[in-house]
Amino acid sequence: MTFFIRVSCAQILTLLCCTGTSTVALAGHPISVTETQVFVTRTAARVRIKLFAEDLFLFQGLEPDEQDVISAAELSRGLEQHKQFLLDKFTLRDAKGDAFKGSVTDVQRFEIPEEGIPVDDLMLFTATYELEYPFAEPPEFLTLQQDISDENFIFPSEMKLTLHQAGTEMTYTESLKPGAAETLRFDWDQQELSDDSSDEDWEAWFEKQREATLGITSYSSVYSFIYIEPAEVRHEVLIPLASLRTIMPMEHKDPAFIEVGEQDGVRALIRDWLSGVNPTTINGVAVEPEFTRIDFYGLDLKDFARQAEQRRVSLANGRVGVIMTYRTVDDSVREAGVTWNKFHSSLRKVQSVVFSYPDRMQRFEFSRFNEPVDNVFRWTADETVLPQPVAAVSADVPPLPQLVVPVASICAIVLALACAIFGKTWGFKIAAALCVLGVVTWPFARIEVAHPFAPLPEVADTDRIFKQLHTGAYRALDFGTEDRIYEALNQSVDGPLLESLYLQLRESLQIREQGGAVARVRAVEYDDGQQAAVSPHAQWPGFRYRSCWTVSGTVEHWGHVHERQNQFAALFSVEPRDGQWKITEMQIEDQKSIATKTRLRKF
Repeated sequence: MTFFIRVSCAQILTLLCCTGTSTVALAGHPISVTETQVFVTRTAARVRIKLFAEDLFLFQGLEPDEQDVISAAELSRGLEQHKQFLLDKFTLRDAKGDAFKGSVTDVQRFEIPEEGIPVDDLMLFTATYELEYPFAEPPEFLTLQQDISDENFIFPSEMKLTLHQAGTEMTYTESLKPGAAETLRFDWDQQELSDDSSDEDWEAWFEKQREATLGITSYSSVYSFIYIEPAEVRHEVLIPLASLRTIMPMEHKDPAFIEVGEQDGVRALIRDWLSGVNPTTINGVAVEPEFTRIDFYGLDLKDFARQAEQRRVSLANGRVGVIMTYRTVDDSVREAGVTWNKFHSSLRKVQSVVFSYPDRMQRFEFSRFNEPVDNVFRWTADETVLPQPVAAVSADVPPLPQLVVPVASICAIVLALACAIFGKTWGFKIAAALCVLGVVTWPFARIEVAHPFAPLPEVADTDRIFKQLHTGAYRALDFGTEDRIYEALNQSVDGPLLESLYLQLRESLQIREQGGAVARVRAVEYDDGQQAAVSPHAQWPGFRYRSCWTVSGTVEHWGHVHERQNQFAALFSVEPRDGQWKITEMQIEDQKSIATKTRLRKF
């Protein structure tokens, strides 16, 4: 049999203050418990907060008399002063973190006996406060926060919260601790589904909600994404500011916001917090992270694939996105080990989604309750999908047309011309004899010279040669370091174009709204191409080639895929260099973006 003992605040204080060899603290409830109902309409949030009279004793400084009884006047004073206390301690914020201004519209007081109420009986009386927070427009997000505690946080409190959105079936329940915040999203245009809706209807409804929330369905959770790509490993972590401030001492003047000028200080704290920990290895070698991005996000961000603009962020509902990039010094990432060992009372677990090339997804959980060896995600590449070396294209040049001439015949022609000029008839006889001698000595005495009248032979299969060189140039970007990229690019490009083409390729793949991130090439499709007239800059056996092609690339961050398609038209010069075909010149004639799309990864 289980017995429940209810002990008042005064009794607990008495027990704690007594001297002796042991301290007894028995309670069937937290010291401060409130029940809060929130009804959200398009124009306002109406709040009902039900609390015990003991809260007035805890937070309004009510003084009992010698008999430990609180007078009716003291209770009335406490009830009145508690109005502003609740307005200060219970906060509703919009997507930007700004607090809505509320007012107390009604108080359902408990009946106060003339003789007052003994402290031991305060838990027998309840009062209900009604508050209203008007909106200028229907809110997409609401962040609810309670801080019903004293300045020194001696008395713990718990708020049992129930929220309902008008006109929908949505009802949300949660228990809020002091300082905790909960963010909810509201869809005022959603179509309600009936109980007899089909599975397809429900699946479409859930997918719509997922797309609308960018896949981030909880605004108080830590999200982790690990990307293993051919040239690098990235660990991307999205952390609520409310959790982060319990881990590190962030400096900010406004208790509710971190201003733009204060964010660099927070970035430095994050770098210190994550540097030298969470060891990561690539191909068996420990690699230090490069903090390629530490961004501050508000709730109104519509695309996590974009780099956030600088703005102040709310501590109640803001988030920090940290991207740690680990680059390989080898040709490609063949194996990787990613560790997370930074935990806290507000960060006990990190649920991670892992994306590895060519196109695999899996889940992994880091936990403070795991053994250290179990907090390491290990990955090994399938050898068949590793980036292959870019092969050189051998230059099999066709020979020029040759004219074969007997040596004696050349001498005869020269002698005949001399005789014709100087009138020596005997020379013609000698020339005739030399011609006969040339025929006889044909297999032995002859020379070959370029045929002055025959057309130049055409280089065979120029389409194949160009496309192999061109795709090889894009494939060079799969390799990690700049030296490796240059080495691979050198198999397809030569001369001054080598460096400039590298820069042009990167520029064409840059996505400006992602802070200049370079997309990974997914496909190169050729729409049109043909050999052009030979130019002075590409003499035979070199050739000119005009091509039109489309490049598809993607950049991924936090589970969002930003797709980009660019179309180009250009004129190229292709020439042999040391027995290999190389692209030696490129003139861009047209360039345009034909498609941009952001989508969510799905299991």
